[in-house]
Order: sequence, then C-alpha cells, then structure tokens
Amino acid sequence: MESHLSNHLLLLRHKSEPPSKRSRPPALLGDAPSNFGHGYPPSTYHGFYDDDDDDYTPPHRYEGRGMGPPPPPPPSSGPRRGPPSRRYSSQYGSPNQPPPLSPHGDYGPLADSPVLIVYGLDTKRMNPDRVFNVFCLYGNVHKVKFLKSKPGAAMVEMGDGFAVDRALTCLNTENFLFDQHINVCVSKQKVIVPGQSFELDDGSCSFKDYATNRNNRFTNVKQAAKNRIQKPNNMLHFFSAPPGIGEEVFHQISDKVDVKRPKSVIFFSGKGGSKGNQGEKSSSGLLEFESKCDAFEALVMLNHYRIKNPDGPDLYTLKLCFSTA
Repeated sequence: MESHLSNHLLLLRHKSEPPSKRSRPPALLGDAPSNFGHGYPPSTYHGFYDDDDDDYTPPHRYEGRGMGPPPPPPPSSGPRRGPPSRRYSSQYGSPNQPPPLSPHGDYGPLADSPVLIVYGLDTKRMNPDRVFNVFCLYGNVHKVKFLKSKPGAAMVEMGDGFAVDRALTCLNTENFLFDQHINVCVSKQKVIVPGQSFELDDGSCSFKDYATNRNNRFTNVKQAAKNRIQKPNNMLHFFSAPPGIGEEVFHQISDKVDVKRPKSVIFFSGKGGSKGNQGEKSSSGLLEFESKCDAFEALVMLNHYRIKNPDGPDLYTLKLCFSTA
C-alpha cells in the first residue's frame, strides 16, 4: 500500500514539473553494419588529407549546401587512426571497410565533406578538364583545383555527399592512370577556395569552376536517372556522337590524343552509326579496349571531345562512361 502511494505521488510530481525540467532518455546511436564493404585495401579509402598548408576557410553558413542533416556524434570507443584530431567519424564504420557498391544504386551521404582529394595524377597529361571527365560520372562537379605544394594531387568539390561516396566506392579499386596508382580520399575542407592559381605543364590553369557546366550529368532528377554508376572496366559506352560516323573516327581521335585505340567498336543503331536510320540525331555504342587501364585513359582524354559532323557543319560533344556490358 505504501509503495503504491509513493509511486502515485512521484507520478503526480512528474506531471506537475515543466517539460524543460523533466529527465529525458539518452539518444540511441547505432553502429555501421558489420558487412560495411569488403575487399578494399585499408589505406585507399576514406582518408583525410592534411591540407593545413593551404589557407582554406569554409564560408559562413556552409551547412546550407544541401549535404543533409549533420552526422551523429561519434561513439566513445570508435576506431582511431592517427591522433584524436584526425579521428574518423562514426558513419564510416571500420576504417578498412568502405561502403559497398549497392546493387540498386542506393548511396547514402556518408562523407562529412563534399571535397575530395585525388592523388597519383600525371602532371604532364592531367588538368582540371580531364579530372572533371572522370568525376562527372559519379555526380555534379563544382570545382577542381590542383595543388602547387603537392604535385600530382588535386582537390575536387562535388555537388553532394552522394556523389562523394559514389566516387570513393568506384575509383578506389586499384585503378592505374598513365602508369600511376590513383587514390581518392575525403578532404577536411568543406569547400574549395580558388586562392592563387598557377600554370600547369600543359599551359592550362590549375583551377576551374564547373558549377554551371552543361556537361554535369546530375542537374535534375530525370537526367540523373539515366546514369549507370560503374567502376572502371575495359568497356566504354559512348553517346551523343555525330550520326553516320564509323570506326575510323575513333581511331583518328585516339591517335590525336595519344591513347590506345579501341580493339572493337559496336554501334547501337545501323551499320556504321546512324547511316541505317536517317531518323537518328546522334549515334551511340560501345568501345572495347584491351585493358581497364586503356579504357580509363581513353575516357580521361576523349570524354567531351568535340567531333565535327561529317554530313554537316555541327560539332558534337562525345560523351563516355564505363559500360555495364
């Protein structure tokens, strides 16, 4: 009886207290799934680049860029790599287990920053446009900046966290470009500040803004749905090529930019492109290469290459991506 009366008095007291003074249950924080990615080398994923020697300052109210809600606080006993100031956030899971490539293309904005760092770039052949040619396959690219203090490294600002994770998942798979190993990781910086530009080996500028570039492929829902996210392989899908072109055109432009020719060219509409179908406004098909490296280099150099229409004055922008075939 006394216990019942005591509980009743406690309940009345709790109801009489203002909501701000009532005790609240602690938030529940879940861990990443135990099967969070497999088969990736531990040193090639979700690293943080130490770019303290470049004077970057994220602009005020950067959190309004559409990166989604802020990440949950890290658990008290999560995996560490390096000193506490460089601790990985909890949503990455174990440091040697990156998120897997979803069979349905469902990616989550796991990255804390939309800025990536790519290492292993050939300083004689790479420039912002050619970096854009790769990363536009995985999301909208806003800016590209090469780092003068670190030759062969460039920062890439993507449109959102989904694009960051697609690029990380697909490009950190033992890829070599012009005989150099490509490694991609997340930057601590939240935005690329142009700073002082310099001239690259090919004469181009070290910085370029692509926020309004028409070659971005995720500018709306309908356009984004057409993209098929693939890891680098030896088969490229080409589209938006001039109608009526033949295999020799791909051999000519490959020779011009000094990459390997495709070993076979397959046209999707009519023999030799659109010649068999006069209603076609452009041609598309597949380019098969001897190796993944050959296809990767061809994509870097030929994606968005301008080709003249053999039957007219128009210029077509050739578009490439890795094929699902």
